[in-house]
Amino acid sequence: MRRPTYKLYFLFLAFILFLVFPSTSALGKSTQTEAVKGIIDLSAWNGERDGLQNLDGEWEFYWNQLLTPADFTVGLDSDAPSYAHVPKVWEGQKSGGQALSNQGYATYRLRIRTEAADNGTDMALYVPSVATAYQLWINGELAAANGKVGTSKETMIPANFPKPVFFHLQGSQTDIVIQVSNFVQRKGGLWESFRIGVSKDVIVSREKEIAFQLLMIGSLFTMGLYHIGLFLARRRDRSPLFFGCFSMGMGLRAMVTGPTLITYLFPQIPWEFQVHLEYLSVVFALLMLIMFSYSRYPGEMHRKVRDLFVIASVAYSLFVLLTPALIYTYSMLAFQAVSVLAICYVIYVSFWAFLRQREGASLNIAAVLVLLVLVLNDILFYNHIVATGDLMQLGMLFYVFMESVNLSHQYSKSFARVESMSAQLQEWNELLEDKVQERTEALEQSHASIQTINQELVKMEQSRRHLLSNISHELGTPLTLIQGYVKAVLDRMDEDNRDRYLRLTYEKTMVLDRIISDLFELSKFDTGKIRFDCQAVDSVAFFRSLFEKLELPIKQEGHSFAFIDKTDSQADKQLIVWIDVVRIEQVVMNLLFNAQKFTPASGSIHLIIEKFGFLEKGDLGLKVKVRDTGNGIDDEDIPFVFDRFYRGRESHKSRSAGTGLGLAICKEIIEHHGGTIDVESKAGKGSTFTFTLPAMIDMEGGDDV
Repeated sequence: MRRPTYKLYFLFLAFILFLVFPSTSALGKSTQTEAVKGIIDLSAWNGERDGLQNLDGEWEFYWNQLLTPADFTVGLDSDAPSYAHVPKVWEGQKSGGQALSNQGYATYRLRIRTEAADNGTDMALYVPSVATAYQLWINGELAAANGKVGTSKETMIPANFPKPVFFHLQGSQTDIVIQVSNFVQRKGGLWESFRIGVSKDVIVSREKEIAFQLLMIGSLFTMGLYHIGLFLARRRDRSPLFFGCFSMGMGLRAMVTGPTLITYLFPQIPWEFQVHLEYLSVVFALLMLIMFSYSRYPGEMHRKVRDLFVIASVAYSLFVLLTPALIYTYSMLAFQAVSVLAICYVIYVSFWAFLRQREGASLNIAAVLVLLVLVLNDILFYNHIVATGDLMQLGMLFYVFMESVNLSHQYSKSFARVESMSAQLQEWNELLEDKVQERTEALEQSHASIQTINQELVKMEQSRRHLLSNISHELGTPLTLIQGYVKAVLDRMDEDNRDRYLRLTYEKTMVLDRIISDLFELSKFDTGKIRFDCQAVDSVAFFRSLFEKLELPIKQEGHSFAFIDKTDSQADKQLIVWIDVVRIEQVVMNLLFNAQKFTPASGSIHLIIEKFGFLEKGDLGLKVKVRDTGNGIDDEDIPFVFDRFYRGRESHKSRSAGTGLGLAICKEIIEHHGGTIDVESKAGKGSTFTFTLPAMIDMEGGDDV
């Protein structure tokens, strides 16, 4: 947190202290009239104008006597009463030359003189805590009582909480008589100031006091519960737990001191139990303060010193629990000394933490210093050295508030770090998800590739086996025939047909040579070792020349043979193909040879070329068709006609059956040119083999496209 923010908090606390300090302290007040020899002259005092008036000074005092207003009416045996100072405890004062003790009983009397013009005014007397039971008469009438006054511990019932007492001014003098007894604690008598004023002023003062006390209690309990909740949400850090318990302890102390609000919530609560709570709550708060400081600055606080304070606090708590108030209240000074020592040690620890630049150490020093000053004030106040009032609650509120700021700052920084780390983690997660997605896609692609390769390998293996089987079959058949023919010639079994056997043997060797040549060419396709010598060729002129070269041999077999040009090619717009002339001629001759072989003599064969696609769309190409009116191909044979060694039923019936490799070679050549080849056929109606080649337009006088 930045320094300007700290200054705002300091100003806020200073403003609150400025508002509440005058109502809880005697500092800053103007000098007021005091009682002299049991009489206080308030004839110059105006309740409406001057506000509340303290009834401090000398009160008539009757030690070891419980007197009533009637006793003063009939007269007392003693002509010269003693006087006691109020506010002050009995111990340290004298009555009739005798030193007083805080255990005993006595009667106080004060006469208040006022202006006769104030008669009938509604007045109120604010009776503070009286140690430890009293009965109060105003103008002879019993106006209030707290506990039961007695002459011994057994006959008295202690009760100790402040309250207002209302009455009407009658005449110019008001007579106050109060009986007090104490046999249960270290202090006795009227040790706090009585105040008188107009009824509404006393009520307002009382309500302000209660409202402030409620604010203190509510703030302390709220902060305590909040920080305990923080600890329950994150138990690794115990400092919120100790701080929350410290706040709760001080809130409990605020309930049993000052206006003693616990008596309003639980009217039947015993006085002894109330005092136990007052002492134990302070011990508990001191213990939590030590533990909180250790949890914040473990490197600056010695563990042995911490353990020493813990042992002392626990031991004193047991002492308070096991002894009556008459005993343990006398240990207050010793405990106050230990408390001051503990707070000073906390300041020492905070100072070292500040020098070592620990987080929040500067605020901690300021808060503990304020707490120490106001604790010292309360020690002096409860030991009747100063009359400033109970201010430790303000110190506690200030300390709790500042430490809340400290813890809030610590948690806000932690949350900021968590948010930053969460943002980074989210970013890393997104990157990781992207990486995982990329790796997953890569793995899927690899898996798909592996599957494809595996399928291709399986297919290649099957093709290899099929190829070997076909090769064995295709080579074995001619060899068997050759062996038979040669055997017949050698054995001179049929001398008349000797020349015929030799001619058949020659034909079969030619078949073997063709099979071996085709296999050699396919192997070069498979290994990628075949070379293509491509060049730009006018498609129309090229295929027309092929037609003219083959026209005579085909027509000599009795077939009708025609060339059809559907390219719409013009002299200035030639349709150019990039081809290996020899290989494409091989394809065309193979297709025409098959058409001639499977077409009857009266049938027709056509070589057709046509253009497809558009130059602008980049799909311009040339279609070459070989159409015949031959036997056609059965539907079940069409998917396999381009497979190696495949021969349909019509092929087996032919007298000059091929090797089944020609169309496979054609397919390899066309695909190497970037084209496709397929067949359309109906059994008995002929076939049309079509292959495509990429094409371009050569504009005469311009560049190639």
